[in-house]
Amino acid sequence: MTKRIILFVLTAIFLSNLPVYTQSSADEDTSIIQIGSFNIEWFPCKEDGEMMKKYGINLRIPPQGQATDIPALFNLLKKLDIELLGLVEVVDTQLLQEKAVEYLGPQYKFIYAPSPGSQKVGFLYDSSVLELVGKPQVYMDVALKPDSWLRPAFRAYFKALKTGFDFHAVVVHLKAGPAGWDQRQKQWAVLERILEQVQNDTGDKDVVLMGDFNNVSKLGYDEFKPLMEKMGFYWATSEIADSGYTNYWQPDYREERIQGSLIDQIFISRGALEEYVKNSVEVGGMCRDGKPEYKGKAIPEYREKISDHCPVYCSFLADKDND
Repeated sequence: MTKRIILFVLTAIFLSNLPVYTQSSADEDTSIIQIGSFNIEWFPCKEDGEMMKKYGINLRIPPQGQATDIPALFNLLKKLDIELLGLVEVVDTQLLQEKAVEYLGPQYKFIYAPSPGSQKVGFLYDSSVLELVGKPQVYMDVALKPDSWLRPAFRAYFKALKTGFDFHAVVVHLKAGPAGWDQRQKQWAVLERILEQVQNDTGDKDVVLMGDFNNVSKLGYDEFKPLMEKMGFYWATSEIADSGYTNYWQPDYREERIQGSLIDQIFISRGALEEYVKNSVEVGGMCRDGKPEYKGKAIPEYREKISDHCPVYCSFLADKDND
């Protein structure tokens, strides 16, 4: 009996000295902010060719699918609860802002880069967590010509309200297609100058570069790796590159099949790495299952209702700012 009492007391003492972890304390940690990128596929038209025409979009072969399932899209965003998302392929910017307020709350703001093309790039952010500092900047040079339908780069400077972590966010959507590599190569050269200028001229070297980089040529990731390594940017999405996780679904028109790939990327400057939470990259939507392909009836409804891309995002310690 005495041995049992002693064992009980020792066990109680041991357990009392263990740290206590709770799900709520992790989820409600205000010192963490998430930053990511999401191509929302011609929002709100998606694959509705007739709706595209109403927006003045006349493709050579109009798609014959469905428009964006707006409740499904915004319920996904509400569930993910990401503080800052770089969005690309936004056709109706006003509708996106209205639906963000309706589904996510009045604290959500959408800012974007005006441009000649029908697809806009911009940022959806939680203004109760992040403050937009100064005026955002549009870089039409990335579109290669002033009147080009290619998308510009867009930069905004944000500061975490409660902690002071501040950083530049840059979102891009580079030229699509394997044959588009010649143009993407020129766009990368322009991006190099922009990223150098931002870090040298603003006094803040914390930069997060995100977007759809369309690295679909035979070079694959080598479309950007040499330059990013040269500039000292960390390829954050490399954390999932060899894991089977993807964020884009390419259809195979010869059969009812979609193949996953990783073309939406996040890059982090050397300065911002001090705030970055290593190995925090995640994907949402149908990509969360980590499958390389789907066929026939196994293709998730997500692909038809929301986008042919998935959100990709990562975490930062907002209570640190070492620049």
